[in-house]
Amino acid sequence: MKTLIRSLLALGLLVASQAVAKAEEILLQSVESGMYVTVVNGMLAAASADARRASRFDTVRLEGDRMALRDLRSGGFVRAGVGQGTYLAPGSRHIRGWETFELVRIRGDRVALRSAQNGKYVRAGVGRAALLAAVSPRVGGWEQFRLVNPRDAGRGNQGNAQGGNQGGNQGQRPVAANLFGNYVITHIAADNGFLVPVGGQMAARAQLSVDENGTVRASVGCNSMSARLSIRNDLVRAEGGVMTTKMMCSGQGENAAERGISRALTTSRSLHRHGRAVTFRDANGADLMTIERR
Repeated sequence: MKTLIRSLLALGLLVASQAVAKAEEILLQSVESGMYVTVVNGMLAAASADARRASRFDTVRLEGDRMALRDLRSGGFVRAGVGQGTYLAPGSRHIRGWETFELVRIRGDRVALRSAQNGKYVRAGVGRAALLAAVSPRVGGWEQFRLVNPRDAGRGNQGNAQGGNQGGNQGQRPVAANLFGNYVITHIAADNGFLVPVGGQMAARAQLSVDENGTVRASVGCNSMSARLSIRNDLVRAEGGVMTTKMMCSGQGENAAERGISRALTTSRSLHRHGRAVTFRDANGADLMTIERR
């Protein structure tokens, strides 16, 4: 009997090792923020704009749509349920309930991950550190991810390593997935070049949004402005000029703010990220506009 048990255990270890050897290597990217998942202070966080600095994972296929993720850097499996916040972290040496996730396909190349242990969906962007945690009862924007093939990352191709869209014509259009979302405009460079805070009543109306096609829409409460940007690895290129309505604004402050936004959308060459804020900078590194994610 002991010999039989040892043989079964050895066979189980062999099958497990073969499953890991055949696993697919992926990066995890938040659909909502466009940021790649990496390790921050031992926890997983959607905090890297550069795919080269993102954590790489092996996907280990389990029964049905269930899977486990193995962090290639540490060799450990990703575990949910770390601490009272049920955060995700690499380092587990086994695959049990907290290391098992159900892969839920949304549409196109978007997926959600549901913890097999507590039945909650993994959410990115928890707290200021943008941590991942199994806390959501349903799928929204922050619960959606892309499983990106590392060979496609950084080439404007958000191809799904699990058989979703493999890029198609995406590389031929402006790319701004890592800035996708809704923002408030907190600072705009004045005509004299100094970055000044947006204050007063305008602060409540100064908004900016970026869609996945690279279209940026902005307003400070008067005219509606739009432009198309291509953003790769935080380098910015304008795709044409700024389109705007032609309303007569009531105050000089609104006119000056709109001029500043137009300059930022046409002359920015790079992005600087700090927490939830993003600053647009020109070719000389001067700050042109700062936005903060809602």
